[in-house]
Amino acid sequence: MIGNGFDLNCGMKTSYKDVYRGYVKEKSDSNLINQFKKDISADIDNWSDFEMALAKYAGKFRDENELLECCRDFNVYMSKYLNGEMEKFQNIYNLNKDKLRTEFLRSLTGFYKGVSHNVDNIMKEREIANVLRTSAISFNYTRAFDLFFSDIYKNIEMNANEIIHLHGVLSDDPVLGIDNENQLNTTFPLSKRGKRSFLKPVFNENYDSERVRRAKFQIANSSTICCFGLSMGESDLTWRNEIINWLNENIDHHLFLYQYKLSSIIFRTADEKMDKEDDEKEKLLAEWGVTNEELLDQIHIPCGRNIFNIEKKLMEEKTQQGDIDDISSIKNTTNIIASMVPAL
Repeated sequence: MIGNGFDLNCGMKTSYKDVYRGYVKEKSDSNLINQFKKDISADIDNWSDFEMALAKYAGKFRDENELLECCRDFNVYMSKYLNGEMEKFQNIYNLNKDKLRTEFLRSLTGFYKGVSHNVDNIMKEREIANVLRTSAISFNYTRAFDLFFSDIYKNIEMNANEIIHLHGVLSDDPVLGIDNENQLNTTFPLSKRGKRSFLKPVFNENYDSERVRRAKFQIANSSTICCFGLSMGESDLTWRNEIINWLNENIDHHLFLYQYKLSSIIFRTADEKMDKEDDEKEKLLAEWGVTNEELLDQIHIPCGRNIFNIEKKLMEEKTQQGDIDDISSIKNTTNIIASMVPAL
């Protein structure tokens, strides 16, 4: 399962903070929207997750109409901004697809490597390298991941497996919202329309329940799941719980969860790296409210390693060619959200 970290690794500027830079500067005819933008700008560090931050900020609204006005205004701007980022990356991809495809395929088939020899042996028996047995779920609105995934299948003369975009795509009403009404800090309840507009599970049920069914089917029929660039935070609590239930159902189910903050850590010994991974797994279970410690053996958090190093690959190629000036232009061009579930 892939989130915005994939797009960031492509060099795209797709974090919420990237979007805010332009959003807060645009004037609006609405006094409510102008004040909303001022408040974001004044406290931007606490808006790293727009959906959960808006749920907390909602205590300032008089009714759900004000909540939805602000959410929809940001959604419209965000969609326009991300479309621009996607167009830039599409151009870069078209010029470099042969070089970048190798890095993508290496990551797709070798995401499990570097944890331990025991894990290597378990995964080799599952034919992870067989991309025909891999399916994808994306939490991104953009289609950067789709470009690579479709090309891989095209090269082996197969139709690409469908990528399920749980939150929609830029061309088809991207979904912004939280997981449930208990996360909302308001004195007013949401109406049926309000729930459909700001609760992602309700929107999906009303708009495209089939994609939810397909995503749950893919998870249930997987033996291995890799989450990359995806925090599985409170706004996606439904899917976090799906994964927890999936882990509890079968001791042979394995989850690989990549965290960017751990990718550049340098370890002197293998046991030191294993200690760090154990610490992170215990912290994760605590954050998720899971008390079943037996799941620790089924969860893997790779440390000192990263995958889908798309921007890094581009920069290496430019450095080798001595074209230093182009590196900054590439670096300033790219960023998104996606998700991948190897269904084995």
